[in-house]
Amino acid sequence: MILAALLLAQADPAEDLRRVLVAARSATAVLQRRCAHPIRAEVDRVQKPATPEQRAHLEVGPAEPVVYRSVALKCGAVSVSIAENWYVPARLTPAMNAALAGDAPFGAVIRPLAPSRRTLGIATQREDRSVAPYVVRQRALVLDGQGHPLSEVIENYTPVLLCLPVQPSP
Repeated sequence: MILAALLLAQADPAEDLRRVLVAARSATAVLQRRCAHPIRAEVDRVQKPATPEQRAHLEVGPAEPVVYRSVALKCGAVSVSIAENWYVPARLTPAMNAALAGDAPFGAVIRPLAPSRRTLGIATQREDRSVAPYVVRQRALVLDGQGHPLSEVIENYTPVLLCLPVQPSP
């Protein structure tokens, strides 16, 4: 019985994706390994203030600007992730902030800062039905190379991502 459960868990592509995301320094890089085209972001220009909890995670006071981006990350014409991102523009270069005013993926823009991630929570649809219609939802803090918080993200991964083959690492 235990062996059968272990085999089922190993065969679950959402669980495999979850493990890869938790171990990754960049979600954009995880997506790019599954996409034959460059990952691109379609930004929805809505406004959503950071909560007091998010400001605490980002280590900013109530007056420091925090920018919100809602994006659909796409592989070709297909959405593979729907993400919300609250980031601290003062911790990025002017060129990075300019790029983020467009449709560039956050992870690609901040790559020169040697980012890493600290998972705040992650669940598959199997564990938490509220994740539906997505297969995995991750909440994470994105840190620069010195461990300073750059952003807090909530990322929802679409079922189509599980159908894309993983490309070998370069």
